[in-house]
Amino acid sequence: MSKTVIVVDDSKLSRMHVRGIILRNKPDWTVIEAANSAELYGKLAESDIHIAIIDFNMPGDNGLEAAARLLEARPDIRVAIITANAQDSVVSGIRALGAAFMPKPLEEEQMARFLTAAGLPRRPGTDGGAGGEAG
Repeated sequence: MSKTVIVVDDSKLSRMHVRGIILRNKPDWTVIEAANSAELYGKLAESDIHIAIIDFNMPGDNGLEAAARLLEARPDIRVAIITANAQDSVVSGIRALGAAFMPKPLEEEQMARFLTAAGLPRRPGTDGGAGGEAG
């Protein structure tokens, strides 16, 4: 089943890199991009988004704040947050949202596992996080 993924990152190069990983692993999926959280919120209203991959460090709302607002509005969306900041407080904040933690530099295999898990129907009683540490 085809899904729509939004990649949110203020770096165009990073968005292109993530887009490439997604389309290599899920060529029938649609990928849209947003440069910041404001664009994310705008595109949420105009697109049927299933999965969000959000960079942590961005101007405006950081990735954690953006993910929290996104999940408040659409709890059905699967979320991964990408960051080089592996401080306990950041990682625990990501997990508290039920989002997957994706450390930078991104590993394609880890992203592929997240995409596969995120594309599956949710099982009753799960938190919905497609854990960044599967494997």
